[in-house]
Amino acid sequence: MRLKLAHLGDLTGMHFNISYYQRGYRWEAKQVLDLLDDLFEFSKSAPAEGQFYCLQPLVTCRNESLSHEGTVIFDVIDGQQRLTTLFLIMGYLRMPAFELRYERAVRRDEAPCLRENGRLCYEELESLSDDDMANNPDYFYMKQAMACIKEWFKEKENTYPGIQRLMEDVLRNPRYKKSGNPFYVTDDDQNDKQSDVRFIWYEDEPASSNSIATFKRLNYGKTPLTATELIKALLFQCDVYPSDRKAEMKQVAFRMSTEWGAMEKALQDDFMWSMLFPQKYEKPSRIDLVMSFVARGLKEEHHIEVKAAETDMDYDYLIFNKYLEQEKQKGRPYEEAVKELWTNIQDTYAIFRSWFEDRELYHLTGLYLTLLNQGTEGHLQSLRTLVSEFKSNNRLSYIHLLKKEKIGALIRFDERKFDESVEASFENLYYGKFSKEIGRILLAYNVDVTMRHGQDRAYFPFKFYQDTTPSLEHIHPQHLDEEAIDFATRCRWFKDKCAELSDEELEDEELRTAVDILRAVLYLTDEEELEKGSEAAKKSLKEKAEKYRENEHEYNQLLQVIDRHFDELADIDEKELHCISNMALVDNITNICLGNGLLNSKRAVLLRISEAYDRTKGKQGACVYMGTWKVFRKEYVPKTTDMRFWTKADRENYLKDLKRTYDEYTK
Repeated sequence: MRLKLAHLGDLTGMHFNISYYQRGYRWEAKQVLDLLDDLFEFSKSAPAEGQFYCLQPLVTCRNESLSHEGTVIFDVIDGQQRLTTLFLIMGYLRMPAFELRYERAVRRDEAPCLRENGRLCYEELESLSDDDMANNPDYFYMKQAMACIKEWFKEKENTYPGIQRLMEDVLRNPRYKKSGNPFYVTDDDQNDKQSDVRFIWYEDEPASSNSIATFKRLNYGKTPLTATELIKALLFQCDVYPSDRKAEMKQVAFRMSTEWGAMEKALQDDFMWSMLFPQKYEKPSRIDLVMSFVARGLKEEHHIEVKAAETDMDYDYLIFNKYLEQEKQKGRPYEEAVKELWTNIQDTYAIFRSWFEDRELYHLTGLYLTLLNQGTEGHLQSLRTLVSEFKSNNRLSYIHLLKKEKIGALIRFDERKFDESVEASFENLYYGKFSKEIGRILLAYNVDVTMRHGQDRAYFPFKFYQDTTPSLEHIHPQHLDEEAIDFATRCRWFKDKCAELSDEELEDEELRTAVDILRAVLYLTDEEELEKGSEAAKKSLKEKAEKYRENEHEYNQLLQVIDRHFDELADIDEKELHCISNMALVDNITNICLGNGLLNSKRAVLLRISEAYDRTKGKQGACVYMGTWKVFRKEYVPKTTDMRFWTKADRENYLKDLKRTYDEYTK
C-alpha cells in the first residue's frame, strides 16, 4: 500500500481508468459549483507559503492488464467524481492535465468525444450532440458540468477579470517543479512550499486488490455506494477469472455494461416508470427496482437468509452476494452463476418493457398499481405476482384477470355504505360519503377512455396523476352557500355570475332584483388596487364585508335566487348536484382555478392551463385528463346548443358511459 500527500500537478501526464462496474459521472450543478467556489475562496485568501487546499482521497490500483511498457494505468476506485470534474475544469482552462479513460463508455465510432480505448477528449466533449448525451448518462452529466463551469467563470469575470489566471495558479502553481512518474518514487517533495491543491493518494497493491472489497473498505466519498452499484461490480468484475479468460470476460462485461446502460436509459421514461412504480421512489436509481425484484426472487427460490432488514440500503446486494457464494460452494463456475443472474435481470426488464409497449397492458398495469398505491415491499410483491400471472396466462386471459379480478375489486363500491333511505345503486353514488369510490371509478374511466382512444396512440399520464392530488370537480357548480369562502371570493363569484347572465334572463323580475341589491355590496370597483395591496382598497373591502354580515341571511337568500336560476336552466336538482353524474376528475390546483363558474368559464380555464402545460412541457399549467375533456367539451350529446350548461341529457349519457366502464371491470 502507498499513502502520500500529493499535488494536483503530480497527476499531469498520468493515466486513469474508470472501470465498467464503477459509479458513472453523476455530479450535479451544485457539487460542481461548490468545488469551484471552494477553490476560488482558497485562491483569493492569499494563503501562506506551504498552505494548501486538500481534496478528498483518491483511491487507485495499478491495472496490470491495461498497463504496458512505459505507461502505467491506474484504476480509480474512489474519487472519480472529483477527478472527472477537475479534468473538465482544467480542460476549460486549456491546462495540461491527466488522461482519463472510461471503460463503460461506448466505442470511438459511436462517440466523437472518445479517443482510442475510451479516452476522453475535452475539445470533442464540447461538441457533443443531444443524441450522444441521450445514449450515455455520463456524457449528459459531463456536458451539464461543463456548462456550469463556463457560466461560473463568465459570472466571476465581471468582478475578478483575472479569475482564469487565479484558478490556474491554484490548480498548478507557476513555481511547481515536475517530478517523475510515478511521483511517489521518492519521499522528497520539492514542491512542499507551494500553495496549491493537494489530495491524499492511496494506492492499493495489485496483488491484494479485489475491486468490491476495496469499494467496501475504502469508501471515502460523501456518497456511499448503493446496493445496485455493488451488484454491478459483482456481475462485471473480471479479476476473479483466470488470466487466460480475463480478456474474453472483459468483452462479456463490456456487452453487459452496454445493455445495463440501455435499461437505465429506458427506465428514465416517465411514462414507463409511472406505470411500474406509482409512488415516491427512495432509491438512487430506477434500475434498483429491477435489482430488488430479482433479489426477492433469489431469496424465495434459493432460501437465502441475510442479516439485514429489507429496508437496509445493502439488502439487495447481500442477497446477490450470498447467492454467488452458495453457488461457489456447490462447485458451480462463477461465470455460469453470473450468466444466470444476468439472464434473470434481462428477462425481468423485458417483461416490464413488453407491458409498456403494449398500450392496453400499459394502461391496465398502471391503473392497477396506481389504485393499489402500496409501500415499496408490498409493491414489489404485487409486481412479482403480476409477472408470475403474466407468464402463466396468454395475453387475453391475463387482460381478463387484470380487469375483472384485480382492477374490478379495487373500484367496486360497497352497497352496505348506503343509508337506508337511499337505493344502493351506481347513479346514487354521491359526493362526500362516496368521494373515495367516485375518485377511483373516475380514474378507471379516464384511463379507459385514453386506452380506447387509439387514433393518436395517447397514453394516460400516470406520472401527473401520481405527482398531484386528485380532486373531484362539480361539473355544474355547487351552491355558494354550501362553501366556506372568504368575502373577496364571494365578490368574484358574483361578478362571474353576472357576466354569465344574458339580458333576456335579467328580464325576470325576481332575478333582476336579486342582482341589483347584491351589486351594492358584492361588486368591487377597485379589484386591481386590491390585488396590488392598496390600503384604501383593503379598507373598502372590509367595510363592504361588515355591511354584508349585517344582513347576511337576507343576502344569502338572494344568492340562492341566482343559484336556482342556473339550476333550472341546467335542469338539475339538489340530489343530482352531488351525484357521480355531476363529477369530473381533476387535480386539486385545477379544482381551485376552476372556481364556481358554468361550463363556459371552466372550459376556458381548462384550455388555458392545458395549453400552458403543453407549451412548457409540464412545468406550468396542468394536464387535463381525456375523460374530463369529454365532459367540458360536452361530447356526450351529439347536437348541443347551449354550451353553458351540463344538462340532463349530458348527465344521462355521461352516466351511461361511466356505468358501461364500471360494469366492464366489475361484472
